[in-house]
Amino acid sequence: MNQRIALTKKLLKNSLTELLQTRSIYQVSIRELCQNAGINRSTFYKHYGSQYDLLAEMEQDLLQNIETTLRLPDAYSENVIEQIMIYLENNIDFVRLLLNSNVDPELPEKLFSLEPVRRLLGNLTTGMPEAESDYYYCFVLHGAYEMVRKWINQDERESPAWAASLFFKFIRP
Repeated sequence: MNQRIALTKKLLKNSLTELLQTRSIYQVSIRELCQNAGINRSTFYKHYGSQYDLLAEMEQDLLQNIETTLRLPDAYSENVIEQIMIYLENNIDFVRLLLNSNVDPELPEKLFSLEPVRRLLGNLTTGMPEAESDYYYCFVLHGAYEMVRKWINQDERESPAWAASLFFKFIRP
């Protein structure tokens, strides 16, 4: 991707994030999205079919970053989880929008279905009876999601290292 396309997409993503702080995705028009980003509507349509496509790409970028980080060597360490927390903190406005609104109610399921996440929890439930492991999986995933949500919503939050350490403390059976 050349620099012009990357800049255009960044402007659009920032614009959508800004607009979603005051209204729902259903109330955001392409016209105001483009006006806020300082680009032409025709430029928008070169890259996206709708504001929903832009939002889907932003969400996919987030999920892909998490999945890529979890595929690093020693992926199931506090250091790697800390890297994810740093990424979330660096993208706090968009992450808060995703976690706190009903922009995509299927986000937790998309996150939980990532292969590295399923593998991590599969490793943790080895030896458990199947019925117990299903409940443990559900408990840990939804608990971890809510823990991250609480952490990201703090104006004066603890460090990403602290959050990663707490995460590992809680998920160990």
